[in-house]
Amino acid sequence: MKTLKRTVKLEGDFLNEWKYRVLREVEEHQRKFVNEMIEVILSKRLQTTRKKLHERFYNHYKEKYPFLPSRVIEGAYVVAGRIVKSFRERKKKGLTRKDKPEYKRVMITIPNMVNWRFNKVSVNVLT
Repeated sequence: MKTLKRTVKLEGDFLNEWKYRVLREVEEHQRKFVNEMIEVILSKRLQTTRKKLHERFYNHYKEKYPFLPSRVIEGAYVVAGRIVKSFRERKKKGLTRKDKPEYKRVMITIPNMVNWRFNKVSVNVLT
């Protein structure tokens, strides 16, 4: 039995300036995390399985950034693993000339179904 995975773009409420700044901050952290994780995975030749990446990265980033929801960190190592796995496959086939992949287009990936709730003080991620 296979699981069907699909990316869906949803329309939401109007983003005021505060909500926009919060999402931009999460996006900046996501970019930083993924780029750091790609470097470590390639330099240490780590496996790209979700379990191995969780063991390597989750506690480090959760201690360093306790204010971020766990889902952001989980999404970052999932994205980094996918990028490195794809890069390694392409490199084996000779389809890339670069030494490492580039993470250009930031997408906030949340591994599970969640509900983002904004209030005046914080952003809550509800599972």
